[in-house]
Amino acid sequence: MKKLLLSFVVLTGVLATAQVGINTEEPQAMLDISAKDNQKGDLRIQDVDRLYGVEWILTWDEKDKKVRKMSIKDIEWEIKNKEKTNYIKSAVENPNEVIEKIRKCPEDRLVYDKLFGKDNGKYDFVYCATTVTGKVNDKEYNRTWLNLNLGAEYANIHSPDFNPTVSETGAAIHDDINFYGSYYQWQRASDGHEFKNPKTTPDKAQSWTVTGEAAGKFITGSYNWAKNGEKASDLELQLWQVGGVNNPCPSGYHVPTFQEWQQFHQAVTGSTSSASTNQMWTQKKLPNLAAAGYRSHNDGSLRNDRSDGYYRSSSAVTYTQNAIVHFGSEEGVIEVYNHRADGGSVRCIRSNEYVGDFG
Repeated sequence: MKKLLLSFVVLTGVLATAQVGINTEEPQAMLDISAKDNQKGDLRIQDVDRLYGVEWILTWDEKDKKVRKMSIKDIEWEIKNKEKTNYIKSAVENPNEVIEKIRKCPEDRLVYDKLFGKDNGKYDFVYCATTVTGKVNDKEYNRTWLNLNLGAEYANIHSPDFNPTVSETGAAIHDDINFYGSYYQWQRASDGHEFKNPKTTPDKAQSWTVTGEAAGKFITGSYNWAKNGEKASDLELQLWQVGGVNNPCPSGYHVPTFQEWQQFHQAVTGSTSSASTNQMWTQKKLPNLAAAGYRSHNDGSLRNDRSDGYYRSSSAVTYTQNAIVHFGSEEGVIEVYNHRADGGSVRCIRSNEYVGDFG
């Protein structure tokens, strides 16, 4: 609970010609409130959504036992994000530091994980969206992406490395494991199977949407992780697309389709197909796109990290594979590669955004 201690009122564009006091016969050039006789109490402003003309105020932070100087913009931000900040204050030991880092992201770019604050804080990730521009078939490309992979350590409010606005590109990022994030089996919902060092099981999920005893475990031993996955219907193959029930991306975002990855690949390399160059390895358009490797469907082991990036699309291609974008230090490849039961990186893209006719 914060108590209002003092506010400085600025009358912008208005010449103050009067002075007002409460319980004083000599008001100063400010709102002057003095206690009468032996009266004592707090100055309170209740049920206020906006304090007009006030530049900043001092507040008392009950948890830290410190006076804080806050601008009105700070207060308005806290009002809008009250539910999230209250949770953060109860979830971490250094809430002010965490909130300060979150506030570095413009409010219209701030994105919380789909499961933020749920499941014992396992999904307490915060992202800062970024805009990617370029040319696709001589037309303007302008799309909004999350700045980090789902589950990246830099997005984790509980991590000492928490840095949601980090923005790095170039070859050096591929050695930084804080960029890597989670490894999702294709079309599978967030349930813990995607985290670091997951438990494994050879038992397939009951269906694409019901994992049963396999919940939270990385399913191994087959190209498909769901029973009868190779016989999936058209609707079952859209679970990661816009409106899909297994879509792991935050509200308003989805796992890119194969075509959307092709467009990004062309914005970087000038081609929608394989490019025998290191342009994807050193690209500077989408930050933090690190070579995180992939998790093998054979035994759940992590492979090719630091040397190859395998980014999931929401598009199915064969009965056992889905389309991905794959890049290494010498090539950038758009191809049908990863088996559905492999674990791959996920980078989300904003939905319902005009993308133009790239034809």
